[in-house]
Amino acid sequence: MKPAIRSLLVLLFLAIFFLVAVGWAQYSPSLRWKTLRTPHFDIHYVAGNDSLALRAAYIIEEEVYPRVTRYFNYLPGRTDFVLNTCVDIPNGFAASFPRRMEVLMDFPSVPFSAYSDSDWLSYVALHEFVHINHLYMARGGFANFLKLFGQMNLVNAMTSAWFLEGTAVNLETSCTTGGRGRSTYHRGKLWAQLAAGRLGNLVRDGNFLPNSLPRDKPYVTGYFFLNYLRQKYGDDIIMQVSDYYSKFPFLGLNWAFRRKTGKWVGTLYKDFLKKERQQMQVYLDSLPANPQPYIFRTNERLEFYGKPLWLDNRRILIHCTSNEEFPTLYRIDLQTGRKRRVKRLSVLPSQCNGLANNKFYYSWVRPDPLYPSQIVSDIYELNLDSGKVRRLTQNAHLKSPSPSPDGRQIVAVRNEKGYSNLVLLDLESNPPGVYQLTHFKRANTLNPCWSPDGETIAFCLNQQGQQALYTVSRNGSNLQKRLVLPHQLQFKTGILLPTFTPDGRTVIFVSNFRGMENIFAFELETKNLYQLTFEPWGAYSPAISPDGEKLAFTAEDADGRHLVVIPMNRQQWKAVPLLKIRLEEKYSIFTKKEIPTYFRLDSLRPAENYNGLRQLFPPKWWLPMAIADARGGALGIFSFPMDALGKHAAQLMVMYNPETEKPYGNLFYRYAGIFPHPKVHLYSLPVKRTYWSEPGSYWTRYSGGEIALDFPVLTRADFTAVQWRFQIGWQTFRIAGGKGKFSARWFTGPTVTGSFTRVAATYKDFWSSHLTYLHLNWQKSIARWGADYKANFWSIHFRQHLPVPIHRHHVLGIKISAFRTWGNYQFPFAGSIATGYGWNDFAAPNILTGSISYLAPLWYVEWGRAGLPSFLLRTLATRFFYSLSTSFPYRWDTEWMRRDVHSSAGGELILSLDLFEWLPLGVGWGAAYLVQERRWVYYPVVYLRMGF
Repeated sequence: MKPAIRSLLVLLFLAIFFLVAVGWAQYSPSLRWKTLRTPHFDIHYVAGNDSLALRAAYIIEEEVYPRVTRYFNYLPGRTDFVLNTCVDIPNGFAASFPRRMEVLMDFPSVPFSAYSDSDWLSYVALHEFVHINHLYMARGGFANFLKLFGQMNLVNAMTSAWFLEGTAVNLETSCTTGGRGRSTYHRGKLWAQLAAGRLGNLVRDGNFLPNSLPRDKPYVTGYFFLNYLRQKYGDDIIMQVSDYYSKFPFLGLNWAFRRKTGKWVGTLYKDFLKKERQQMQVYLDSLPANPQPYIFRTNERLEFYGKPLWLDNRRILIHCTSNEEFPTLYRIDLQTGRKRRVKRLSVLPSQCNGLANNKFYYSWVRPDPLYPSQIVSDIYELNLDSGKVRRLTQNAHLKSPSPSPDGRQIVAVRNEKGYSNLVLLDLESNPPGVYQLTHFKRANTLNPCWSPDGETIAFCLNQQGQQALYTVSRNGSNLQKRLVLPHQLQFKTGILLPTFTPDGRTVIFVSNFRGMENIFAFELETKNLYQLTFEPWGAYSPAISPDGEKLAFTAEDADGRHLVVIPMNRQQWKAVPLLKIRLEEKYSIFTKKEIPTYFRLDSLRPAENYNGLRQLFPPKWWLPMAIADARGGALGIFSFPMDALGKHAAQLMVMYNPETEKPYGNLFYRYAGIFPHPKVHLYSLPVKRTYWSEPGSYWTRYSGGEIALDFPVLTRADFTAVQWRFQIGWQTFRIAGGKGKFSARWFTGPTVTGSFTRVAATYKDFWSSHLTYLHLNWQKSIARWGADYKANFWSIHFRQHLPVPIHRHHVLGIKISAFRTWGNYQFPFAGSIATGYGWNDFAAPNILTGSISYLAPLWYVEWGRAGLPSFLLRTLATRFFYSLSTSFPYRWDTEWMRRDVHSSAGGELILSLDLFEWLPLGVGWGAAYLVQERRWVYYPVVYLRMGF
């Protein structure tokens, strides 16, 4: 087998193993999970949430499943559905191995992109089930071919991100009364890029690209482009294109659009942009000239801005970040424009922070160090004078803190399994006492703030799709609904981020009542409504100076967010009439009456205890594989079964060696339901070995097993993830199949492995990605069974991967390994090491190897047809390397080491691709000079490039 093909197969195998391994969940053993089986789903949830599981069963069977399957005319098979109440992050995701969807039961603090009178659970579950249905949809003969591999029929995974996410957002909008398609927030992002002249290439505009805004491009571009096609060619155009592509995936998505619309995707995208420019111009012409001149405006390109907080009438405290730096808290002087760093806080900037008595209060969503799948939000306090951080709550599920003017109490929002209420924290007690302030059912309280006298709290309430402004006294009494705004045409209207003026008579808030999100003022006594800002692409996070003369906020444009300060001139406020405009459901695909269902909750059997082990076998998917190197080869199949919660994971390989005509296998199992994680590894592999004293090589069987305990500890998880890993085990194996006097031999001994991994999310971090790996192995021969030979050996393998301080994509790699055998057993523990090109096979009792490499990107390339997958773009880079290996017989002999050296040096030109949108693959061509052989060799390059 050629080296390039061999490397490709091995790397594909390692890639799939890594992608499954990183998805292993870690939940506390104290959590007891249960499973509720419905006709099409297995709903997994933490015991005690039976009512939530029944609500999810009704939503997914009555509302989600019939709509999605009818639209695509495809039934994806039984699906695992995880209701995760252990994470305070509003999100959801769909996964393929195993086929499952998961909803994280939390509501967004600032739901600009999710105004909806649909249930949050319904909204997210529909989006994720669209992915499940869309990805697994296959037609015709190609579908029959994929059945050979079980659930591996992920045909649509090869399409571009804008098509995958745009399809899901279209159906979440059309099949519910909410969705991101009814949010002006996403329309503003699209038009901001269009007005700046940055749209025109669908490959660039509709895929995830590094250092490119907005981050959610596939959702924004994908939705509006596909929605344009639906209006022009009919609601079922997405289904028609997906259907044709599923039958003939090798022709590409571009050809599928051509067949169903008569135009290539690039032409359709140009038509779409032309129409959007016309609509955008009409909108811009309707805007009045901004009556409020800027007092101050930042010009940095920042992606995230938190809420501006006034330290005094001339200084602002603000938390901000970009993809170029860590989130940092800054103090800005408006008169001098000077920005001074206060403290680096590796927390995503929030629009719901607070300041009182020179103390900054914020929420931090942090995973448990031992069980990182449990991610809980708590309240923290930063003393601006001393720089010390104090954690105020422990696993309290609290966010959006707002301190009272005297700093003695904090009002916050508590997550209650997808709904939320207000709670009050008493800072004078230790630990702070937590008291319930509101008692809403099936509703979400958002963005609380205090009045200047500290007696009243204003907040927003999202209930049944209607967002309203409420006030309540600090003791929970005198609850009043103050303002409700009607919906505007096809867009949903929201009220968010309220704040009081210094006199306490007016509430300033953010709403999209008149188009894009802008800032409004509502007088509590006169009930008059005014519009304060007219930012074309949105204004957020209002904050009024202590003297009431200046208004600070963040404004959106094509470069991200900017801090803006304008004067608070009441004479220039624009009065807004409260007209009642009916919401127009213009593009709804289905109504509930059109889809008859026969699901009944009372027909369900009682929930049973979760059993993840039975989900592993028999495996639901498998792939053929071939392994070959200088020491052996085999053909077979492999699979990586895993349960829905990631507690149980296995690796299974069954192989056959054509030369020895014998079967071989490999079985790995790990249980992450307890800490530490027990691991069992059983194997029987073919190995070709050589003798020191005789020529030729012989096939042997290398079989045995290892039992180990794995101790992974996550010591940091924010914009930087740091994990320490320690593993101890005991290994026993047998080498059989030797020749003549070299009989079978058993070996046993301990193994110790340690690693340190650090991955950062910013591009200019000095240690952006860093991996240190050390493996120690000592083995002693046992059960001689009359043989004349014995041997003990130890091995050390060290690997260091770190970047250089130029850019995140510059990578410096260092690898060192050592191996030593002693005794008179002449059947060597031979090995193969890579030295640039091919494999140098060597056999000796003592081996030392090392390599150093440097990867430098040349430029980013963005090219390809718009209908093709986005793996035709990433970076073009060059890699330089030097590798050296040496072996010596019985002692550390430098003279021998100089004689028996294998070394090479060379370079590679590599194009980094994103296969399937998530598998980073590198392909290219390399050249190496083999020093001892004094010749050049040229070879293809195929390798997997991981983030660390």
